[in-house]
Amino acid sequence: MLLTMHSSSARVVATPLAHADLMRSGQPSLFAAMRMSSEHSHLFKEMAVGTHGFVNEVGFAAGWAAPLSQLPRNMAFYQEFMRDRFFWVTTADCGGHLGRLEINEALVEDTYMRGAIDYTGFQLILTLSKDAYSIFANRVEIGKPRPDYDDRNVILGIPTPPFAFPAQRGNPKPGDARIKCAADLQPIKRLELDDMIVALVNRRAGEPPDGASMHDRFELISAARLTLATEGA
Repeated sequence: MLLTMHSSSARVVATPLAHADLMRSGQPSLFAAMRMSSEHSHLFKEMAVGTHGFVNEVGFAAGWAAPLSQLPRNMAFYQEFMRDRFFWVTTADCGGHLGRLEINEALVEDTYMRGAIDYTGFQLILTLSKDAYSIFANRVEIGKPRPDYDDRNVILGIPTPPFAFPAQRGNPKPGDARIKCAADLQPIKRLELDDMIVALVNRRAGEPPDGASMHDRFELISAARLTLATEGA
């Protein structure tokens, strides 16, 4: 079913994508797979799907079935209690675009010690127009109860040529949250969005080999392409 949301000068169109559609796609993109957070809700006894999460996989590929060129990562800071890649989604005026993606340096978090580590990762901040956010939230089930043993990931496919991410840096002490941390965190990239893929997936069993595609890493549950079209088009 084609879903269209209207704004004053444009409409956000969500076109469902089958597995075959994704496999045929050959658009160079940044792909990021996120595990969304669980949050308390005044509407339900259960925990609900939140508006932020942690990035599990990220890299560039020429399409869903193409090899994923992953970013270098210091695995010492991606352990049971460490988080080095973060995701946030919000809504605001996007100036005539469907949305924007801002990528910024961020400090690694020690979730056990509840503090920052003097070492850098990054965060993805996805800001969507009101209509696009409504579609995204509905597909991802933001604010709805999270099923037991829910390990689903949300994947974003953002059309863009590859660009450079800075190397991780800092003076870390693994397992020791620090008070004094790097303060000169830098913006990495800002992308204005008029086209994006949103997919809900399950991770496939086993450890994927280096360069495995998104298809090799994840089993598709559902997907849609969100586009921005001017009124009358």
